[in-house]
Amino acid sequence: FRWSMECSDISSTALATAQAGIYPESRLDEMPLDIKRRYFQRGVGSQLGRLRVKSELRSNMQWHLMNLFQDSYPFDSKFQVIFCRNVMIYFDRPSQEWLVNRLARMLLPGGYLKVGHSESLSGITHGLQTILPAVYRKAPK
Repeated sequence: FRWSMECSDISSTALATAQAGIYPESRLDEMPLDIKRRYFQRGVGSQLGRLRVKSELRSNMQWHLMNLFQDSYPFDSKFQVIFCRNVMIYFDRPSQEWLVNRLARMLLPGGYLKVGHSESLSGITHGLQTILPAVYRKAPK
């Protein structure tokens, strides 16, 4: 199947790190070995002890330096899944509600919003169904 991913961050440093797709092996210790073998390359020489996301995955990713509160986003598609992790903890409740509702409008019917484990949408009016803690779903049509 065909897929693509839009990736964003407000930090150019964090975005560059993610875009490079190179991680210490220790950060992926809990990942199943078959997943590591399928989707990562092991480093050699100066990169020994590091893993890199394979190019066939990275080629499907677009990278955007952006602020979630900017007027427009550099993409206009609807998404099956949006991951917005460890972001809303920095905002007050009105800003969180505004952002969650904006993201909900960007989901396809039946699409999912995943937030960080320490983030909760309780007390926020959003119209999404709670599936699991930190996992929400837009109603299918």
